Amino acid sequence: MKLFLNLTVVLAAVVLTGMLRRPLDDRLTDDMRERNLLPSPIEMDTREELGQTALAIALGGLRPLVAAMLNIRAHGYWEEQEWYELEQSYRTIVALQPRVRYYWDAGSWHLYSNAYADYSDKPGLSEGRRKSMQREFFDKGIAFLERGVEQNPRDWRLCHLLGNALSAPWRPQDLERAAECFQQGHATSGSPLLLRNHVYCLSRIPGRKAEAWETCREMWADQVNRRYNTPQTIFFALQSWSGETISSPEEILGSRREAAQKLTDYWFRQVEGFPMDGVRDMIDQLCREFKVPERLHPLKHPPDKTFNIDPYTGKVYPPHPVTGEPNPRTWRSIWMSRPRDDYRTHLRSMAVVP
Repeated sequence: MKLFLNLTVVLAAVVLTGMLRRPLDDRLTDDMRERNLLPSPIEMDTREELGQTALAIALGGLRPLVAAMLNIRAHGYWEEQEWYELEQSYRTIVALQPRVRYYWDAGSWHLYSNAYADYSDKPGLSEGRRKSMQREFFDKGIAFLERGVEQNPRDWRLCHLLGNALSAPWRPQDLERAAECFQQGHATSGSPLLLRNHVYCLSRIPGRKAEAWETCREMWADQVNRRYNTPQTIFFALQSWSGETISSPEEILGSRREAAQKLTDYWFRQVEGFPMDGVRDMIDQLCREFKVPERLHPLKHPPDKTFNIDPYTGKVYPPHPVTGEPNPRTWRSIWMSRPRDDYRTHLRSMAVVP
């Protein structure tokens, strides 16, 4: 009887101590999860997806191992172009390892880029169906990456990835949202890269040139940003638009030969929506200065003009290898091949004093 009473007292003490400690333990657990020192609990749908063996391993503290195994399986889905299975795999992976940027990056990229590209010319589908599937997987990839940003608000690199995904010119764009991502990432990190990308986005948004110019001046104040071609050429264009003269073309772009090279490359990026104020006139002036022959003149045609026949060789371009339809080239794609190299060789050959 005495033994039973002692056990009862001990049990009651343990239960009471546990009840008293519970609020403290809960607060400590929440704090550790907020500091990324503890993983989040595994949700029910994730447990069902894992199966009994993998769940036991994950609950045993080996989440990284299970996530790595699932990532290998997802690689197989990518090779087989099984996009729905790949999506589900990465949902499970990030549920196990929500703080690992690589999984958010890889999973979203497979959806908004690889699946999107796969459906662009997938045989056996109508044009409407292809476009519908492209949009579906693009949206899935963006939503996936947005979840990563939401769950990792301090990881500015995820903001950078999301901004890049939303601003690429060869996929559906949301430049307003991309600019927000770059601004958010820069506010968190102070990274010059994010500030540059913020300027790039703002300069491509109609109606926000004034804001772009103001932000561009902030970017230009940091000497680190002046080393790159795109900030130089955007600053030149926006300064021309503003009517102000903060820096001379030589201060912005370097020598006259460098200016002829950089502005010409930038000119062919107008299809991406970059501002071109003052660029054409400066290129034309530099081409006259360097006596560029007509066959190498970058302004010979608009960048988006299409050709079915190579203007240099006279040969007809072959049809599309999948659809069999005509496969014309733009002046931009033609220029970026051999004419660009010949143009640069000509500039170097001219003994013009900078």
